[in-house]
Amino acid sequence: MTAILPAEQAQRILEQAPLPLVVLDGNDRIISYNLAFERLLGPAAAAQLCGREIRQLSGHPAQSLFASKTRAHWHDTGGGQRHYQVATIELDQARARLYIDVSRQAELESQEKKLKDDLRQNSLTDPATGLLNQRGLLLALEPQVARSRRYNNPMSVIMMALSDFANAEKCSHLEVARLLKDQLRWADLIGRSPGGEFLLILPETSPEAAAALADKLTRLIGELSTRLGEPPAAVSYGITGWRRSDNAGSLINRAAAALAQARAAQDSQAIAL
Repeated sequence: MTAILPAEQAQRILEQAPLPLVVLDGNDRIISYNLAFERLLGPAAAAQLCGREIRQLSGHPAQSLFASKTRAHWHDTGGGQRHYQVATIELDQARARLYIDVSRQAELESQEKKLKDDLRQNSLTDPATGLLNQRGLLLALEPQVARSRRYNNPMSVIMMALSDFANAEKCSHLEVARLLKDQLRWADLIGRSPGGEFLLILPETSPEAAAALADKLTRLIGELSTRLGEPPAAVSYGITGWRRSDNAGSLINRAAAALAQARAAQDSQAIAL
């Protein structure tokens, strides 16, 4: 923000302001500062500034206080970091920089960001589609693996990748998620990998049956593309069946490897490993 004040009033502010304040001439040369600014830097460091231009402060401790027109930071003698909002006061052939401490606000913003990051990291669902994310899918898949191991029942995993949707993140992937939910059974699990691929966990399903389902889903996704006014979606998928030595992680990793082979071969057909 910018304010224009008479010279006498500006001088009184300079002398009495409880906030750090420094005055620069038209050439960005530091010509004076108040006691609060001196306390901030220390008398010796502050005294070195008078008569120096901002561009000459490279290596000086106060350089960070002049790096931005609106924000500044400072490491105090106790090792803590202070954050300031900078207000500019226009004077007669000069201007003053007033440093308003917003450290508490910056700390709260940092804590809020960390909390959001923690929530995102610990979340079990994909925010774009509402499906399980890979962490949630791994947690839900492990009991299914244990059940297959106990009863020697088949289980298959499909990893499916879509491309050529112009508005994939905003619209089309959400529509595909709804389509998958409608087509799969209540016992099946649907999730989304960090790379945006869809993961389908199919208990009591052989790789051959999974391949037939993947072909059906590919056709339905193509029809969905047409309804959405999009070009035909390119669908690739990899399929793998459960093995007695598998855990949840190895199943998903092998499905990802199958999908990578399908992509490398530029073939939408499943590769069952």
